[in-house]
Amino acid sequence: MDKRLPKKTIRRLILGAIVTIALLLLGVALSLSFNDGRWVYNMDLSTYSFQLKDLFMLVPGALLFCYAIYFLVAIWSHAVKLMFTKEPSEDGRSYSRTISPHFGWLGFFGFLGFGGFWTYAAFDKIFPFIFFVFFGFFGFFFEGKLSHTLEDELFQENRRRAELKAYRIGFALLFVVIWLMGMGFLSRNVEWCAVFMLASMSLIYGLVLFLSNYLLYRYERME
Repeated sequence: MDKRLPKKTIRRLILGAIVTIALLLLGVALSLSFNDGRWVYNMDLSTYSFQLKDLFMLVPGALLFCYAIYFLVAIWSHAVKLMFTKEPSEDGRSYSRTISPHFGWLGFFGFLGFGGFWTYAAFDKIFPFIFFVFFGFFGFFFEGKLSHTLEDELFQENRRRAELKAYRIGFALLFVVIWLMGMGFLSRNVEWCAVFMLASMSLIYGLVLFLSNYLLYRYERME
């Protein structure tokens, strides 16, 4: 497999960088010439009021932000593709993907989800609860131990068994969560309902990811 970025992606990144830099320099020149350098020099945003000429810098700034997002997504998606795409074997048989068990350490990011209680109390923000999904990455410990395993009929059957059992547990927990909400659990506080739902969904999703890999490892190595 070619590990380099596709030429088409490289051309887009280079062209995007040239256009973005050119527009940014043009915006700086126009702002200095016709808008007293607003958004070029430091500004007191507490007293800021929008003016049409501010678009000289706001438009290139927004374009720069979009380009940065596109650049990160292009690099990250290519890296993920290299990590998780299985290479064809020389003997023509199918093997499981090769992945390092050390990726399982990413599961510790799941503990960041508990920070949601602090951010909710301090800033009324609940997005950190999404980090509970990372608990599912502990499953990489077990998937890594099964790297480059021959995917024969027994392996595929064990994979189906593992996924089916993980999904059953996930759906059972999801039913419990929905049942609790339907019975009026935390109904007196809509915000805590949102916290409970987000945290529960994230934990269930992470659990299903973990169990899919753990159960497959158990069926392959312990039975």
